[in-house]
Formats: sequence, structure tokens, C-alpha cells
Amino acid sequence: MQQVVRLLGDLGERYGAEHTYYDLRTPADAIKLLCLNSPEFQEELVHAHEHGIGYRLIQAGADLDIEDLHLPFGSNDLILTPVVAGSGGGVGKILIGVALIATAILIAPVAGGFLGIGGAGLLGGSAFAAGVSSAVGSIGLSLVLGGTAQLLSPQPTIPKLGGDKRLGSGDASSTDGPQGVVRGTDGRQSYAYTGAVNTTGLGTTIPVAYGEVLIGSHLLSATVDVADESDPLKTAIREPGTDTIRIGGEQISFGRFTDAAGVKLIRTTKTLDDSSDTRRVVNESIDLRNGESERPNDIDKSNDNREKLDFIFELRDGLFDFVSGEGSTLVDGFFTYRITVIVKRKGKDNPSSVIATSQATVQGLLKNNDKYKWLHRIEHPEVGSDDDVRPTVEIINHRSNSQNRLFFQAFGYNMD
Repeated sequence: MQQVVRLLGDLGERYGAEHTYYDLRTPADAIKLLCLNSPEFQEELVHAHEHGIGYRLIQAGADLDIEDLHLPFGSNDLILTPVVAGSGGGVGKILIGVALIATAILIAPVAGGFLGIGGAGLLGGSAFAAGVSSAVGSIGLSLVLGGTAQLLSPQPTIPKLGGDKRLGSGDASSTDGPQGVVRGTDGRQSYAYTGAVNTTGLGTTIPVAYGEVLIGSHLLSATVDVADESDPLKTAIREPGTDTIRIGGEQISFGRFTDAAGVKLIRTTKTLDDSSDTRRVVNESIDLRNGESERPNDIDKSNDNREKLDFIFELRDGLFDFVSGEGSTLVDGFFTYRITVIVKRKGKDNPSSVIATSQATVQGLLKNNDKYKWLHRIEHPEVGSDDDVRPTVEIINHRSNSQNRLFFQAFGYNMD
């Protein structure tokens, strides 16, 4: 039976792209004949790993592993192609050249002969043994015998709440972030194109493609020019006011809750000047800088089983930024705040648990004399009358004038 072995890339250019044999029993026989017919081919495979080159051995569209070399050859062409080290991660099994030769010439499916390579006299024992020993030392015995060099990429995980089994967990929500050149336009954030980003680092392998291939690309460099063709003497990019405010890209209304990507929000004018068993007046301001936070005291929830915790916030000093330093045109400002609800069960040995978390991005253009107040609702599991419920409000992102502040007025249950 006639069988064909194909060498791709520079292997085919140097040693011939197509080799025809008859009555081969296994793929190992094909590798052995290639080495016998071309000692230079054998020498290249022995030392290829030193230059970061591996190989893929393919038949009938499937990648062969080392242990597959002694299976019946079959009627399909056998393809050997070089692969640059580091190009793994779903491209098939990458084999080490010296392992191919060791399996094809020195050993059967058993690896014992490979470890006793000192007597490899068929194709030049000393040089070949030195190459195998180098591969074992630099790549590792498991890689040579296993014949794979796949790269593993860590996958992002979605954070989970730390609520204990007794309580469960509540809301875990977040609105969209800001968008646009000034990071404060009306719509939701766009993920279509976020600007020029270098997608490779120093030392990244640059592959060389042979033949007709379908490949992706890396961005090496790019230039983006942003020009403002409007009147440069304008005091603001648009008329400031409370109508410009968006939370999570949504305009918040009075009288009914707005769902902004799972976050429940409503405009309010409510003013609280005293405390009760179900609410607590805070009246603290949080500087709109990353890391600034406020953690008020525990709230009494013993009268009822309360699960809807409300927070009232207010902007009193405006919300804006300068397009180019103090005194220049006013542009939209934004900030992102996060609320975390923590419960501490009764007993000094019981750990604290996060039972709900929610964050929202506020953006818009307010002058210093404009005010904007809203209520942010979080649902959490029922807690015991002896459990301490403590929220934390923190700023996690911002772009606004340094004078802007968020006023945390009050929090409590069912305050709408």
C-alpha cells in the first residue's frame, strides 16, 4: 500500500515536501525512514527544542501523541509541521523533535529504552544521546515523554458573595460605567472599541506564517487624535442641570423605581433629621476620590423581618470636570460608588459575612449650586434580631473636580 508523508514549512523546503513510501506499519516507521534518508533531518529534530521549535504530527485531521506513533499507519497522509514554542493553547499537541526520534528509533511503546540511550548506535549514538539528554534537562522528562506543551490561560471568575449558609446572600448588582472621550456622555458604555491598546508585551513570540493561513493580529502601535471643533470659549459642553444626571446610563425618575442593570433607584426629596429603630441618619460627606469610604453604625431591625435596605445620597456641590485644567470648559464628571452590606452574627467567634453588594456609576454635569438626591435600594436575606447589620459605602472610581463630594444622608428599611 502506498503512503505519503508531507513536511510543511521550512522542513519541506529543505528536505522535500512530499515523501512516498510503501507498506509502512506505523508512523514511527515513517520518522525512522526520514532520518535514514536524511541525517540532516535527524540532526535538526534532535536540536530543534534548543531554538524553541516543536512539531505537530497530524493524520486524518487529528494530532498524534507520542504513544500514537506505534499505531497502524492507515491510508491517510501523515503531516509533520514545525511550531514555534509558546504558540500552544488549543492548537494541538506540540511534540519535541528528539522525542519523535527516540520513540521511532530507540524504543517501542515502552519508555525504558529511551532512558537507556547510551547504546543508541543506529544513527550515531553519542551525538543523539547528547541531544536527548539536553532535552530531558531543559524541557523536563514529563514533557519529552508526554509530548505536549500546551499553554494554560487562567480564566476570569465571577466574584461571589460571602453570605453564610444560614443567611444565604442578597443582591450582587452593578450598573454600567461611564463612556465617551470625557467619560461622561449620555448613553451606556460601549465595548465596540475602547481606543488604542498594546496587546503584546516584551518578549512575545512573533509567528512566521507559511502558505495560506487565517490569522489574527496584534496591535503594535496606533495614534488617535481627538479634536474639539466646537466654540472653545463655551463655558460647558452642554447646559448643566439635574436633567444631565444618569446613573448606570439611566435617567432616574420621581415616584417609581428605575431598574438600572439590576440596581433599583428612585429620585427623592426626603429629608431625615432624626433616627428611629428602622433608620439611621448619617449626614456624612465622602470625598470623590478612590478609596474614600464611610461605615456607619449598626441599625436596629428587631421589630420586623426587614430585607429591603435603602440608602439616600445627595450631590450638593455639583458634579463636573474641566476639559483642560482650572477655568477651562466644563465637561461631565462621574464617580462610581459601591455599597457592601455586612452582617455580624451574635457571638465573638462568629465571622462577619457579606450578604449583599451593589455599585452604581453617577455621571452628568451639575454646577456648584445644583443639587441631586436619590435613593438606592438593596435586598438582602432575613437576619436575626441579634445580628449586627453594617453597610460600607466607598468610592471606587472617579473623574470630577476635587471640590465635589457625595453626601451620605441616611440609610434604613423601606424608606421610599
